[in-house]
Amino acid sequence: MEQIVLDYLSQKRQQLFHSCPADEVLYGGAAGGGKSEAMLHDALKNALKYPNCKIIMFRRTFPDLERSLILRSRAIYPQSVGKYNEAKKRWTFINGSTIEFAYMKRESDVANYQGAEYDFIYWDELTHFTLHQYTYMISRLRGSNPAIKRQIKAATNPGGVGHAWVKERFIDIGEYERIHRPTPSADEPSPGTRCFIPAKLQDNTKLMEADPGYLQRLENLPEALRRQLLDGNWDSFDGMAFSEWDKEIHIVKPFQIPDTWKRFRAIDYGRSAPFCCLWFAMDQDHHIYVYREAYKAGLDATDQAKLIKELSDGERIQYTVLDSACWIPNQHGESIADTYSDIGVYCDQASKNRINGKDRVHAWLKVLEDNKGRKYSRLRVFENCRNLIRTMPSLPLHQTHVEDVDTDAEDHAYDTLRYGVMSCPDPREYESIDNVASRASTQDHLPWALREEERPMNWSDY
Repeated sequence: MEQIVLDYLSQKRQQLFHSCPADEVLYGGAAGGGKSEAMLHDALKNALKYPNCKIIMFRRTFPDLERSLILRSRAIYPQSVGKYNEAKKRWTFINGSTIEFAYMKRESDVANYQGAEYDFIYWDELTHFTLHQYTYMISRLRGSNPAIKRQIKAATNPGGVGHAWVKERFIDIGEYERIHRPTPSADEPSPGTRCFIPAKLQDNTKLMEADPGYLQRLENLPEALRRQLLDGNWDSFDGMAFSEWDKEIHIVKPFQIPDTWKRFRAIDYGRSAPFCCLWFAMDQDHHIYVYREAYKAGLDATDQAKLIKELSDGERIQYTVLDSACWIPNQHGESIADTYSDIGVYCDQASKNRINGKDRVHAWLKVLEDNKGRKYSRLRVFENCRNLIRTMPSLPLHQTHVEDVDTDAEDHAYDTLRYGVMSCPDPREYESIDNVASRASTQDHLPWALREEERPMNWSDY
């Protein structure tokens, strides 16, 4: 193949992105770091290096895809080595390699890639995607050419529907610009290596020279958004739906739940996307503990009900609420709720009022203070409910309907929590914490003053 000369001079951190051998590589942080440009040239390099190589590049929506990756690729990819097919949104190169542009708006869109095989998968603005979408595509990373080191490579800014899982997967894992291998777990028995390569606007000297006013415009943004886009700060992001969420207050270690506490369940149905079931326990003073979760994609209604029944074995569950859409009959006249009942999981219809439901979640998560200055919440979550804990702090507000969460986010656990708390009275109707604290009793009724044998392990400081 004749030598191809591109008008592309990679910056220092772009070079690290191109050369990093980790199985999963994330590049980015701040806006303007040259992320998309680096990805397009990295994909072209691999397409020309490996004959018959299959590459796919994702954006969340088609308009984002068309005005960014597709438009830019047509400007920088040489026509002498490849042709672009508008209908298929695909480049085909003279050595048989292809670069396909695709979008994945809904979680169920992963079904479009059953049976597909790719040597390289690229994600532009990774935090716009859910963990389910990302991990499903890992299973599509395969091929028959042993010479290819297959990789997933992504770029993003902080914020978005996937902020929390991307932060957990790439940012919190360890030192930047180092390759890390996570500890094996039940979800990932053989995890691949990962690396995060940070980039800031100052790394992109071309953009700084072409548009010197861009830096000033970022500096004039509101503080949270400025820290996110200019500094690449991952500790907070603009538009968090539940800013009151505090892991020190809302997350507790599991403890033995007394048999006298009321137990109930809530379920959000899903098949291609994960279904979620949460188990709740309410104590005598109307404090709720979410003590168990089931969270899994790919199960039909029968298998979901069997799993719920198995996990509830030996427990006295007073009631279960389920998404009201699950009462719609199929072509055979049977609904998902009917299937659940056949297995022995009997359900009532959950409230679907999203606005009142979000308000109720806020009320239960509200951070209160007792007469001794100790902070607590009426709702706490056992630390084994990993998906609820993972997704709650990452939920963003809807961009246009700001009184609701963004339904494109991974909201299955949140919806289940909402169904659960909407089945209970509003906590603001209960007596004040001061009245509870002043009640004369040999047994203190505050949640941190359980009898010693029932005391959660991480509350000993009280």
